[in-house]
Amino acid sequence: MQSTVETKSKTQHLVKIEIPADVVSKRLSDLFRRAAREIALPGFRPGHAPRPVLEARFGKDFLNDDAKEEIIKEYLPQALNEHQLKPVSTPMASAVGEFVDGKPFNFEVEVEVLPELEVKNYTDIELEEPAQRQPTQQEIDAVLDRLRLEHATAVPKATDEKVAADDVVTVHTENSKEFQEVQVHSDGVTAAYIGKDVGDWVELAFEDGKKVKTKIEIIKKLEKPDDEELASTLGHEDAKEMHEKIRAQLAERIERQRQRELRIALLDKIVEQTSIEIPPRMLDEVVGQELEILRRSGYPEATADAVKKLKESTEKRLKRELVLNNIKKQEQLQLSDQDFETLIKSEAEKREMNPIKFKAILERERQLQSYRAEHEDERVLQFLLDKAKLTKVQA
Repeated sequence: MQSTVETKSKTQHLVKIEIPADVVSKRLSDLFRRAAREIALPGFRPGHAPRPVLEARFGKDFLNDDAKEEIIKEYLPQALNEHQLKPVSTPMASAVGEFVDGKPFNFEVEVEVLPELEVKNYTDIELEEPAQRQPTQQEIDAVLDRLRLEHATAVPKATDEKVAADDVVTVHTENSKEFQEVQVHSDGVTAAYIGKDVGDWVELAFEDGKKVKTKIEIIKKLEKPDDEELASTLGHEDAKEMHEKIRAQLAERIERQRQRELRIALLDKIVEQTSIEIPPRMLDEVVGQELEILRRSGYPEATADAVKKLKESTEKRLKRELVLNNIKKQEQLQLSDQDFETLIKSEAEKREMNPIKFKAILERERQLQSYRAEHEDERVLQFLLDKAKLTKVQA
């Protein structure tokens, strides 16, 4: 095999490969032997039909496509390895030459690679730091409302009471007597139940156009606990302690979010000042994978506008990842194996789990490497934050 590489851009290369004539002939001979074993022809024992008979019956080139596919599949990785090219999208054949027994076979493949980045000036970045804030009473009330709803008791409504928001209705479809309980919300599909009585048929209209008729058999209202009852249920001393703990938990969550947004804003500033070219086919393939995940999850087909926005956000995410990885290498912020084992042990203790079991679960779910990468990224983000010049913004 002979191969050369032509650089078309920072992310695109054209790999030209020539396969010797003897390799072509041997591959075709192997395929004919394989075909002879699998094809039954009158007058010949299985596996003994000679090549001239197969060629007369099916044509001399009937195995050419299979031979080409096998040769490309075998020799392309060798050429990529020889030239130290690491594709980030599916290599695409741009030209395939004539395939003739006894002659060399030439083909060309377009290969996309990640650009070589040179991230500079990523310390002493000037950035405005949003002021810290405390939870609002509205946010605290929202948590309390959710907790009251989660710990409410469902009791049957009086016969003259109709369905209202937050009620629970027992229904069955017109094609089934199997009952199911549905909580009614003020918006969405279940809002159709509001104002209906026991015995009413209600048609539910779903986003995908599907319509289902259901009959109401039972209406229950949720009796929510007052603050003292809720505090007791949740194991607090009294309502005051419950409120204080909710406030503290919300404050912690708000601060974590503030710190996260600050880190991302800092990273985006570095991304903006760095010239980065995302390989186009790589971007299209990543977006395609995201859309396929959404489709399998039951989401409706994305509109052109939604695909455009997804493409923009994906490109932004990929640029962030490239910058993070580059700084990680420059500053040698990768987790050592010992650091990673310490991290696993610490996280397992928080979850009251055996570290070996916790690590095994991550491995089983194929999340071990992503878990490690996530914490390495946090290391880089914290490093950038420590090196930044922050100006506090008054609330």
